[in-house]
Amino acid sequence: MNQKNNYLILSTDKISIDSKIKSIIDKIDNKDIDIIKYTYPDNDIATVLEDLNTYNFLSNLKVIIYNNCSFLSKDQDKDIKKIKTYLENPSDNYLIMISDSLSERKECKEVSNLLDVTDNNISSETLIKDNLDDLKMDYKTIKYFSSYCLNNNEKIINELNKLKCYKYSENDKNISIDDINNIVMRDYDEDIFDLVNAIVEKNKTRAFDLYYRISKKEKDAVNIVASVAGGIRNLYSVKILLEKNYRQNDISNILGIKPYAVSIASQNCGNYSTKKLLGLLDMLSEIDYKTKSGKGHSNTLFEMFLLSL
Repeated sequence: MNQKNNYLILSTDKISIDSKIKSIIDKIDNKDIDIIKYTYPDNDIATVLEDLNTYNFLSNLKVIIYNNCSFLSKDQDKDIKKIKTYLENPSDNYLIMISDSLSERKECKEVSNLLDVTDNNISSETLIKDNLDDLKMDYKTIKYFSSYCLNNNEKIINELNKLKCYKYSENDKNISIDDINNIVMRDYDEDIFDLVNAIVEKNKTRAFDLYYRISKKEKDAVNIVASVAGGIRNLYSVKILLEKNYRQNDISNILGIKPYAVSIASQNCGNYSTKKLLGLLDMLSEIDYKTKSGKGHSNTLFEMFLLSL
């Protein structure tokens, strides 16, 4: 089993992936390295393997980062055979492969045995704790901050940096929920995403809080109704595609929604049925019909819908 300098990172989270890559590079004794990035299928395996086996003119070592190695999760025997052949007799260069998943097929398992495999997804709570520096945030606030950022690690890092700058300017080392509400920016789509989840979970209090916050900017509920309906249709689609064994990354591309949104929907989809989602869509369609036919005001009708949850 030869795992020398060859790695596989299984993750869809950019922050987690970058963190693992950094830890690998930091452990390389020879600092005279050349970092080269490729992406499958834009760069085929033959190109990557040729680079791995090529003499290093400008540095002592190459670190080749191969993104989106989806062939490891699909039935692509030719590509898998090529990478296996290389791994059985690798060069001294470093290969870091990245994929969102690994197939259970025998051929893929054989390849994974020749790699140092890391299933690397950093939890949002851990990421926050590890990046607080000398600031403080209690457990309740950490959970709130993580949820407020929809467990999106990339956003968490960006917004945490803003919070740090703010707290340092105030000479205060304790980050509170009020600080998060005042400093961390939320866009319309994020609030709608949370509102959809609150509706599906029948959390009336949370749903009304989010609705009132959104309605401060979006006075007419017509657009809110349309956005919520779109969000529920996405949940329905994610559930159906998961049942058909589509991978989360493929679902994200098919539906045109962000990977973290698919990830959260995937975790929660067992809590609701397709019948329930279709029922909610029918109710929202009725609100749209009554509004457009002059049989009611959109805001009143939507509030009655929330009360009926």
